[in-house]
Amino acid sequence: MWFKQIQLFQLSDKFDYSVENIETCLEKLLFKPCLPSMPSTLGWVTLLDEEDAPLVRSINQCVMFCLQVEEKILPAAVIRQALIDKIKQIEIAENRKVRSKEKFSLKDEIIMTLLPRAFSKLTRVYAYIDARYRYLVLGTANFAKTEQFLSAFKKTLGEKIQSFELKKLAPLMTHWLKEKSYPSSLAVEKTCVLQDSRQQNRMIRCQQQDLFASSIQAFIKDGCEVKQLAVTWQDQISFVIAEDFSLRNIQFQDEIREQIKEMEPETKQHQLDADFLIMSTTLSGLLNELLTLFIKSESLEKSQTDKDTIFA
Repeated sequence: MWFKQIQLFQLSDKFDYSVENIETCLEKLLFKPCLPSMPSTLGWVTLLDEEDAPLVRSINQCVMFCLQVEEKILPAAVIRQALIDKIKQIEIAENRKVRSKEKFSLKDEIIMTLLPRAFSKLTRVYAYIDARYRYLVLGTANFAKTEQFLSAFKKTLGEKIQSFELKKLAPLMTHWLKEKSYPSSLAVEKTCVLQDSRQQNRMIRCQQQDLFASSIQAFIKDGCEVKQLAVTWQDQISFVIAEDFSLRNIQFQDEIREQIKEMEPETKQHQLDADFLIMSTTLSGLLNELLTLFIKSESLEKSQTDKDTIFA
């Protein structure tokens, strides 16, 4: 359940953050197994595969929930071969050429025929709402999964998502490396991705490299910008921050995970609660600091004013 990737979204101050409201909204789109003739389906599921497991879990003003997606697996090569065989069969039997428009129709028919026999793939996407700061913390950076989740979120909880007004991260992270000047809470690690702003196909991927060495600095002086950068925050979380403000390859340090053992969880539900509490508390400090660094000043002032109004 520990998030390995994160995307952060801002929620409207008009949203009802009560657990009862969120659970009621999610119940509008509970997961149902995919019908034989359908290529995919999605819906909200309980956080644990146990009887009477909760649909949502609220700890310290953070509410977690989970989307499950079922997709039928139909390899393109299988569809293509079935289409070729069908076209040959028609051309021989009817002594004519199959036109392009008819091929598209035949392909659709083949897919519908194969779907009931296709294997299913189940994936889950966890997320939580931090009501204190009006964040939606999404546990994936995958584009397709993000689109699926946001679509389901908007359908069940309403069009409440807003975009953060961020500074351009690439120039800022490039400045950190070029000037060796970055926040004291961050430690720059040995991994980054550089891209030439003048030649987009010129990419330099650095691993296990001293990013302040002259060989790496030469790329920056030559016009390359930092697109991804590995850092560690307060010796608690290591991650790669991308220019789109997604966090990837997240690793919580042993000291953080040791707190779970001290809580001595006895059941899966207790384990989930302990993981969620420690993870969300730690991420709250990290995300707030990153937003302070990256969000535009006027947007930050407005956001702070809205929060003060909510909790006044």
